[in-house]
Parts: sequence; C-alpha cells; structure tokens
Amino acid sequence: MESDLLIIGAGPVGTCLAIDAAQRGLNVTLVEARGADEPPDAKCNTIASRTMETFRRFGISKTVRDAGLLDDYPTDTVYAVTLRGPELTRIRMPSRIERGAQGFHDSAWLTPEGMVRQSQLFLEPILRERLLKEVSVHFLPQHSLAAFTQDDTGVHAICTHDGREIRMSARYLIGCDGGASSVRKTLGIKLLGDAELGRTRTTLVRSKDIKPLFGERRLAWMNWISNANVSGNVIAINGDDLWLLHRTVPPGIDFEALDFDQSIRDLLGVDCEFQYESLHHQDWTGRRLVAERFREGRAFLAGDAAHLWVPYAGYGMNAGIADATNLSWLLSAVIQGWGHESILNAYEAERLPITDQVSRLAMGKMAENAAAIAKRTMPSHLGEDSERGQTARTQLGEQLFALNVPQMAPEGLNYGYYYDQSPIIHYDGESAPQYDMGAYTPSTVPGCRLPHFWIGDESILDQLGDDYTLLSFGLADATMLHETFTNKGIPLTVLQLDAELPAHIDQPLLLVRSDQTIVWRGTSLPKDRDAFADKLAGRPS
Repeated sequence: MESDLLIIGAGPVGTCLAIDAAQRGLNVTLVEARGADEPPDAKCNTIASRTMETFRRFGISKTVRDAGLLDDYPTDTVYAVTLRGPELTRIRMPSRIERGAQGFHDSAWLTPEGMVRQSQLFLEPILRERLLKEVSVHFLPQHSLAAFTQDDTGVHAICTHDGREIRMSARYLIGCDGGASSVRKTLGIKLLGDAELGRTRTTLVRSKDIKPLFGERRLAWMNWISNANVSGNVIAINGDDLWLLHRTVPPGIDFEALDFDQSIRDLLGVDCEFQYESLHHQDWTGRRLVAERFREGRAFLAGDAAHLWVPYAGYGMNAGIADATNLSWLLSAVIQGWGHESILNAYEAERLPITDQVSRLAMGKMAENAAAIAKRTMPSHLGEDSERGQTARTQLGEQLFALNVPQMAPEGLNYGYYYDQSPIIHYDGESAPQYDMGAYTPSTVPGCRLPHFWIGDESILDQLGDDYTLLSFGLADATMLHETFTNKGIPLTVLQLDAELPAHIDQPLLLVRSDQTIVWRGTSLPKDRDAFADKLAGRPS
C-alpha cells in the first residue's frame, strides 16, 4: 500500500491533517487503533476561533457550531463553593442564540468565526463524516503501527490488523498518535519540560438531576468549584444530562486516596442519595512537555505527540490542528513540486517555538489559579450565609475574575502568536507586537496573522487562495510578480482591492499564506522577484 502521506492517529489532529492534505490533492493513508464506531474521549471541550476558521475552509463550521450544547445554553464560566452553592464570580459568554450580540468578552474579536464550547464527543463524528468525503483518503480503523523505517525513497511501515501484518509505504509519515506516541518513541525523540504539574480524576457522568442544582441561577458551561473538601470543575457536555467532572488530587495523595463517589458529591454539593451514572473515567497527570524536535528525516510529529500541557484556555487540541494545517501545506508544496525539500524546515522553525510559548502561558495561568484557591487562602467561612461570608466571596471572586477572563476569552492565544524565525518569511526589521493569553495587537508585521476584515459581506479569509495570495490595495496590477511565480511553478492568487486600507492594514501590498500568515508587505513590488519567490519556495539561495 503506497501513499503520499501515512498519518498515524485519527483524532482531531490527524483527521484535520488528512482532510487538509486531501483538499490539496494528496493521497493519504490514515491509520487509527480505535474502531470506526468507538466513541471519542470527552476531554477536549473548546474549539478555538482559529480552528473554527480552519473548519470554515473545510466547509463544516456551521455544522460544528450547531452541535453539542442546546441552543440557549450559556457558555458562562462560574466560580463557586459548590455547584449549588454561592457563586464567587461569573464570566458571561454567549449561548448559540446569543452569538453575535454585543457585550460578551469575545464580541469584538477580528474574525468571522467565534470560538465554540463543544465536547470532542460531538466534534470527532463531524470530522469523521467530512473525512470520508475525501476519496483520496484511505481510512484504516482498528490498525496499529508496529514499526517503521525510512530511507531516501520514503517511509516503510508495518501495521497490524486482526493479527495480520500489513506493509505500507509513503513519502512521509506523521505521528498524530497522542502523548504516548509510538512514532516519537521509535524516532528516539525526548519530551522536555515539567513531567508533573498536578493530577486530576475525571469522570463523564449521566444525570438528569445535575442541571436542576443551578436552581434559578443562569446556567453555566464550566463551573469551577473550590471548598474545604474538594477542588475541581463541572463541564456541561450536552446542556442536559451529560457532564464532565474534574477533581483535583491534592499533592502527596495517591489517586485512589481521593474517594471516587464522595469527591463527586462534594463537587456537586449533594448527599449520598444523589443519583448519577458513571460512563467513563480517567486519572491523568497535568504536564508541560514539548518534544526536543518535531521532525526526524521523513517522519514528523504533530499535536499531543509533539507537545502536552495542562488544558488551561483549552488550547491543546487547537494548537495541534494548527500544527496539522501548517505541515499539510508544507508537505503538499514539496509533493506538488513547487516547494524545495528544505521548505519542510519551516515546520519546526515555526511551530516548536509557538508551542513552547503557549504551553508556558497555560502553565502560568494554572499556577496563578492554584495560588488563589490554595487551602491556606480559603477562609472557613467562605460558604457562610453571613456578611463576612459574602465579603470573603466578593474579594476572592474579584481576584478570580481578573485572573480568568484572559483564559476564558483568550484573544491573544488565538491571534497574537507570530513566527519570528521562519526561513520562508521575508522579514523587514520591525518586531511583532507582544501578546499575552487574553490580548493582542493586530499587525501586518511579517510572521503575524492577517487581521480579519470584511469585503462587502465576505471575509477576506474566504478570498485567500490555497497557497500564496497577494493583496493589492489600489496599486498597479501585479502582473510581473504573478509571471515570476508562474514561471517557477509557485501558486499565487492576486486580489486587486480597490477599497481604502481597512483598519489595522498599514501597507498597500501584503503577501499572505493560506494559514493567514503574512510573509511579506510593502509599498511596491520586490525588485529581485526571482530571489523573492525562491525564498518562499524554500529554495536555497
């Protein structure tokens, strides 16, 4: 069995990589150890705005947005003493029918696609359905990678299925096979960072009786609970009877020492008569680990195989999908013949520094929250129905609100990161604006994301080509540059825009990749067009 790409792992990252590569005309084999109908994990529950923009390109953003929570279920985050007890603070975010209204923390984001609070339980079937529409993808469930080697001709793998060995060959192999990646281990690539930041017991439960615990209060998607007995959170999965319950395991205590049922009752604030059904359970350790490299020859790592961190701001899966689309484009450039083999060096040069930055932001936010709700800072009267109880709740609530608006509305994580050491970007000496988890400054500095703007009723993102796009605002046509690219076989879409420069756009010429990364800007076309184009194709100078 031969293909352009052999992808190991059909979670969201591997599936998005396969879809994107197939859209670019590549032949893909996608191997997955799980059965085709085996339900996914419920652990990922946020789809970032940048990821929704990718799904918009896949043609599934509306389908994704319409799934999961009920139409009127708010995506608020609440901090409380128990689920039914007094609130410390609330971060208001829209339900599906409130999306587009003003006054929420993400209302003014520069995007046609806001983020979505949705469980992986609902997302994976949508991605799988989209995947199966791609005729150039050979999907192999219940197949496991046993071994692989590589040489100058490609990658040669052995997979197992029903006790049989199946030999496969591909030009490139990508490990999207999670934190315990067999691809990474075969390559001998180490994970570096913090091996343990905290431990959590997570249980997916079914109960019609949890929703009524909110009483007359406005519902919430995520409910952070902290009291003398337990710390954790309750996440609404379908807005009705499915809930994901996280309980933090205190330092120095074994998983089993945290009573399974009592910790759930403490989290919900109920007694032993309360009924629920446990559907799935997982004990897991929070880490901040990044692979020392993302590539070895013709084999690459993406997603959790390349980086693991605590799920603050919910960006782990989303960073992996950004890995996937970045790598898919680079690989297609080489396979289609217009990109030099060295263009692949851009993957690690771009993505590794970003995952290191993002993981440190998440780790920092975890540490800030842990300090705020440490037992030594939690007064015993926090839950009292008294003036001193209310005062304590107000003080802690204000602190938690300020700490966590950035992670519940992470504008900076979505749009602020930039590539500042890529071999295929024409830098001009200006530094990109700094960003944090919650805020960023829109910019046209090469390496930054193209700030979104509307052209009539259409997003500029919908106008971008599959590879490079030149945006020209009111200048003479770009015929000469287009001819240079055409002669070298490099795909270029030219958008001649007669409108005035939109907000946040400060140069009349911008060259942008399909992932919205600005690779060059100027007031006139480059003089040495051959060298200019060669750099973008990864060709050695």
